[in-house]
Amino acid sequence: MKLRAENIVFGYGARPVLDGVTIDVPEGSLVGLVGPNGAGKSTLLKLMYGVLKARSGRVLVDGRELSKLTRREIARLLGVVPQVCNPTFPVNVEQFVGMGRYARERFLGGPAEGDAAVVRRCLAEMGLEGLADRPVDEISGGEFRRVLVAQALAQEPQVLLFDEPVQQLDLLHQLEVMNFARSFARRGGTAAVIVLHDLGLAARFCDTIALLHGGRVLASGRPEDVLTAANVRLAYGVEASIQRCPATGSLQVVPLAASTLVQPVASEGRSS
Repeated sequence: MKLRAENIVFGYGARPVLDGVTIDVPEGSLVGLVGPNGAGKSTLLKLMYGVLKARSGRVLVDGRELSKLTRREIARLLGVVPQVCNPTFPVNVEQFVGMGRYARERFLGGPAEGDAAVVRRCLAEMGLEGLADRPVDEISGGEFRRVLVAQALAQEPQVLLFDEPVQQLDLLHQLEVMNFARSFARRGGTAAVIVLHDLGLAARFCDTIALLHGGRVLASGRPEDVLTAANVRLAYGVEASIQRCPATGSLQVVPLAASTLVQPVASEGRSS
């Protein structure tokens, strides 16, 4: 399964956010979306799963236009881990994860016999078995982030889209979520997209990275081709040292000082 956002143009009212953005998510690949606050990363992700509609351009899922699919069809193909989610009624963790099965339920038939087993498997995969009976409004923010991943996984999608999934997570659970995202993308017939602020995590775990800046893709490709000192200076307005981590071999981006050559682009709103 592959996903493609093609020549996307989008804005909020009179404020432009994305201008001709193209992103390819090949099968078997974890693609990272990075860039400064206001670059349009989360907005692009929402466009890629159909919550927002582009002014022009299109999103393709294995060559099929996303706009021509039903919400149920989209949910069977794309799973989403949102940046923000506030449950409006009290349920426990197992029930909340089980809501991810709606796209797989039989029409007017309710949950199928195997749904409970899928939910238990997803809880186990995210290390949540011990929280299954806890109300979702009584767990920590970091725990709830993992519950959101489990719910998306319960859809049994072909592509997972993560919007800042390591936000509020400690170091151990950051590693667990990133390892999961990469392993999911490589299961066979699957792929994943992940919005990140941590350039080190993006360089270590993502197969390719797209760096957004000023409403466009400043650079895309392998981490070492995208995360250069010049690109970081232009996108973030900082001078940075780009180093190889001796332990992992992946790139590390160490910000040193505000750049005197390029000022970061000012932006409003939450289109990160």
